[in-house]
Amino acid sequence: MSNNTIMKQIGLFLIFLIAPFILPKTVAQEADSLKLFESITDIEKLIQQRQVQDKLPAVPQLRDTAKFGAVTTVAVPLDSLYPRKENGTLQLPDNLYNLGSLSGLTFRDTIFYNPLFLPMIFTGKMLPPDLSFYPPKEESLYKGLLIPQEKTFAPNLVHAAFVSKTRKNFYREYPDRVKLSVFHLDSLPSSSKDNEVIETFNPFKELISTETSYSLNAPQVEGVAIKRKYWIYNGEHSFQLSQSYFSPNWHKGGTSNVNIVNNHILRMNYRKNKVRFNNSFEWRLSVFTAPDDTIRKFRIGDDLLRYYGDFGVDAFNKHWSYSTNLDVRSQLFNNYPTNSNELRSAFLAPLYVNGGVGLKYNLDNRSEKVRHRRVRLDLHLAPLSFNFRYIGNEKVSVARYGIEEGQKHTMDLGSTVTANLIYDFNRYISWNSRLKYFTSYDKVEAEFENTLNMALTNALSTRFFMNLRFDDSVPPDPKFNHLQVTQLLSFGLNYKW
Repeated sequence: MSNNTIMKQIGLFLIFLIAPFILPKTVAQEADSLKLFESITDIEKLIQQRQVQDKLPAVPQLRDTAKFGAVTTVAVPLDSLYPRKENGTLQLPDNLYNLGSLSGLTFRDTIFYNPLFLPMIFTGKMLPPDLSFYPPKEESLYKGLLIPQEKTFAPNLVHAAFVSKTRKNFYREYPDRVKLSVFHLDSLPSSSKDNEVIETFNPFKELISTETSYSLNAPQVEGVAIKRKYWIYNGEHSFQLSQSYFSPNWHKGGTSNVNIVNNHILRMNYRKNKVRFNNSFEWRLSVFTAPDDTIRKFRIGDDLLRYYGDFGVDAFNKHWSYSTNLDVRSQLFNNYPTNSNELRSAFLAPLYVNGGVGLKYNLDNRSEKVRHRRVRLDLHLAPLSFNFRYIGNEKVSVARYGIEEGQKHTMDLGSTVTANLIYDFNRYISWNSRLKYFTSYDKVEAEFENTLNMALTNALSTRFFMNLRFDDSVPPDPKFNHLQVTQLLSFGLNYKW
């Protein structure tokens, strides 16, 4: 018989000899560990124990004992497996748990407040928080070298990651042992101490603190009654010019001139409850050089003084109102033809007055898609109105303005339609239009003014103005008949308020 055979037989004999003494102890320890885990994860049993015994016994101060000395039997399950240190913490083997993440924890912390030892409750958060479908970014090798890791939040983050990873591994390995879910916590009975939170250490409060405290008490502010404002004022002012030059040998001929345009509009609007009272004053003057005029160096192009007002009371809705309007127009300076001293028009010669009673439609719409786009429309329908003309200077021909010879004025009754439109395309381009149509059912007087403003900056702008006028009460022109046209293109300063 060889030596190897003899050694195998001796080994088998020793195994059968000491197996009865080792196996019962191992089975007992495994059963004890399962009971411990079930007692920790059974939340309903723990809540019932806390309701019966709210106050837990204090942890006894242990004396110095050997690392593997005799264990004293106590009521707490963990004390039957592992000894305690002088500070009351458990002495766990190095190969069982991460001792760095469990340092400083008491038995009370491990049972009730540390997430690593809380009962297993399924939260549904199985995917990692930093899940990404892109390749991970390369971090710098020198990141964090200036500050020691133990003086930052890095240890706390490592501990939190360790706890989260451990609980997720338990969900995957033992799903049958997870009996609770966050979706069913409302059905569990509450304890009188569930709202009490014990915070042992908060790194944000310990490491971050203010150097100086300031009072956040708000100062006392006296209330001021703000009066309602019923009058609203706004206006537009422009000073623009245009210039043209033709050489003496220009093949088509032409006259060089410089044109200065001055335009001012002042608006005063009143509104209170259902009453509206709108007023606008306008002065428009155009002066240009006249090289072809041997009598004068300057001539008057466009000269207008206008007042327009309407008074109304809201009708059946917010857009319609019962109203009456008044339009008064004249000019300031004398106007003469080229190379002539015959006075064509002057102050109060002519004077136009138009008024009527009817309905007014008001619209103010702002675009929701295009910023600064706005439409404002005032439409006045006066089925009963009058149109008055007056010549206050005897040197002005009355026949030119549809008045019979020997008379200074005339008045017609009829109907009037007046429309004022302001359309802002955007912040820099706007179109102002005014239409007035009066008929006495025998004669017609109509005006259609259009102004296109194109702002280059807040102060500079380009302005195009065109005015079409039709009046069949005056003698017809050989070329334009009863139609009268004037247009102007200018560039200069513009100001709104």
